[in-house]
Amino acid sequence: MNPHQTPSLQRTAQYRVATTATIACLALFLASLLTACGGSGSASGTGSNPTPAAKTPVQVDMGDSPADWMLAFSMNITSMSLTGSNGSATVVSSSTPMEMMHLMGSMQPLAMVSAPQGTYTGASITIGSATVMYMDPTSKAPVQATIPGPMNANVTFSSPITVGSTPMAMGFDLDLASSVTGSAGGNLSMNPVFHVTSGMQGSGDALDPSNGGIQQMMGTVSSVSGSSFGMTSMQAAQSFTFATNSSTVFDGTSMGSMSSGMLAIVDATMQSDGSMLATKVQSMMGSGGAMGGGIITAVTGQPPTQLTMVMQNGAGTGMMSSYFAAGVTIDLSGSTTYQIDQDNMDMSGLPFTPVFDASHVYAGQSVMPISSGGMMSGGGGMMGGGSMTGTMTASNLELEPQGLSGTVATTITSGAATSFTLTLPSDSAFTTLTGATGVTVYQQTGTTIAGGSPIASGSTMHAFGLLFFDGGQWKMIASRMGSN
Repeated sequence: MNPHQTPSLQRTAQYRVATTATIACLALFLASLLTACGGSGSASGTGSNPTPAAKTPVQVDMGDSPADWMLAFSMNITSMSLTGSNGSATVVSSSTPMEMMHLMGSMQPLAMVSAPQGTYTGASITIGSATVMYMDPTSKAPVQATIPGPMNANVTFSSPITVGSTPMAMGFDLDLASSVTGSAGGNLSMNPVFHVTSGMQGSGDALDPSNGGIQQMMGTVSSVSGSSFGMTSMQAAQSFTFATNSSTVFDGTSMGSMSSGMLAIVDATMQSDGSMLATKVQSMMGSGGAMGGGIITAVTGQPPTQLTMVMQNGAGTGMMSSYFAAGVTIDLSGSTTYQIDQDNMDMSGLPFTPVFDASHVYAGQSVMPISSGGMMSGGGGMMGGGSMTGTMTASNLELEPQGLSGTVATTITSGAATSFTLTLPSDSAFTTLTGATGVTVYQQTGTTIAGGSPIASGSTMHAFGLLFFDGGQWKMIASRMGSN
């Protein structure tokens, strides 16, 4: 400062210096505050606390590419997450059981997650343990084996999957044939191999799991509120909420008569906001009952008084995940009713009459026993050197669709009504159990072919449908087929 300036000018200069310093400090403060808040406030802010990316509902499904020598394969998924450019999304955080063989060529929902929008390149999956039930080729008896864990799968997507603003589904198909191997001593090991697909809500068939659809999800009603209800499944990581409307088909129930504890099977479609709309709700049994699903391995009596079954699915009172891939006893009586699950099936124009009753129930068929009294632990009889794990008295026995794989000697195209022989592999559990080397498959005009592409002659393929033993031959009415 010039010493010859007057006191007034000195005070003015000092004021200007102080003001300039204050403005500079304020500018620095505002700049640091703006940086901490993510710069311009965009979703991809680069500061230490960037603005979180918007999130979108993603339905994560599980399915199975089968291993023919297995009757059942149950695993406990202990953790699962998706890896994306804007963060990960947790799918499973606690042990969740999944039986895979009943999902041949299909998918079931594991969880609905709110995933940050962005590009996803992989997933991490940990399996705590697995249980396998298979047919011993020498003794012709079912054998149970355990694969200890943990087993880790770091899945890299073949192509990145973009999660935008439209709800979508991701499907994880467990390739059992490539995942499980056995040693000469009979010990099994597992290195999980998954194939991943994805699809958008509103694309193609709304009931297709690849687009977020749900077909025949088994569970217990956990809550009812207005026109919506919640349902829990033993093979899902969370409860699912379903809305209903005037187009929802109710079978054996209505929205007004639904209550907690009711056993149900649900078809549903994903809506534009990611919610699930039930297209069909079928009541199977009231509170206190139980239902299961699996493959018959033995029939006692004619008419039958008892079945031995390898369990693949279940819900209701007394049902436990330890029953999956294990043997259970199903008691039958003269009052047991028999029926065929014709949901999503075209049964028209067949050259034979499909029959399922007390005189036409066979080892090798997939059935759903339904009980008003629940599942009881323990049971009589032995299976594969071990005791039966549970007993159920069936008031109703329903024939269910099942999957078989093999080779075909003719080209299969969509929209045709025809039949062909599916030649089974020599190590097929169905072949060991029944002695059959082939099954006649009836393709209906409504039979779905996965991907819509023709199945070439000589290909290995799978067929999923209702299986009957008629005139000394096994015959399947297929609802869907696809190349393996």
